[in-house]
Amino acid sequence: MSNITWNYDNESGRYIIRNARILYANFQGEARGYNAAGKRNFKIIIPDDLAKELKQRGVFVTERESREFEGETEYLIKIGVYDDAEIRMISGRVITPMAIDSRNPDNDDSKDIDGVFRSGHVRNGEIKLEFHVSVNTKVVGSSPYLRVDTVVIPIRKSRLLEELEEFENSEDPFDN
Repeated sequence: MSNITWNYDNESGRYIIRNARILYANFQGEARGYNAAGKRNFKIIIPDDLAKELKQRGVFVTERESREFEGETEYLIKIGVYDDAEIRMISGRVITPMAIDSRNPDNDDSKDIDGVFRSGHVRNGEIKLEFHVSVNTKVVGSSPYLRVDTVVIPIRKSRLLEELEEFENSEDPFDN
């Protein structure tokens, strides 16, 4: 498994994951095979010790055979994305806030976020995120679910943009 690290912040009640890999990104909430329309979410692979802890808290954890390491088990959790999520994309030194706003489509960047994941420009394995365990208090006996609080998504630059940045930052050879 990759170098995913995590810790629980007692003060905020949030889990913090570093070096995460997001799978099945659906920030837009499109209807897909196992996803109802309007449900914004994604899955991440988590280490076995975190899987045990979340299972003890009643969270549904999926197990599957690792696609990278034969014979190993991977644990996945689904995390919901709601309007209060803080999402930032980082490309080089530029940090871009992304808005999730289900009530105002003009202020909703979820289609752009999903597009970046589909295009393969995300530096998966370097994502940082915070989430917390929540319970629907309106439904008696409902299972705990996970809500993302913050996601920091690093974007892989194209080689041409990297070359352009190097050129822009170099000293002018004609300036004497």
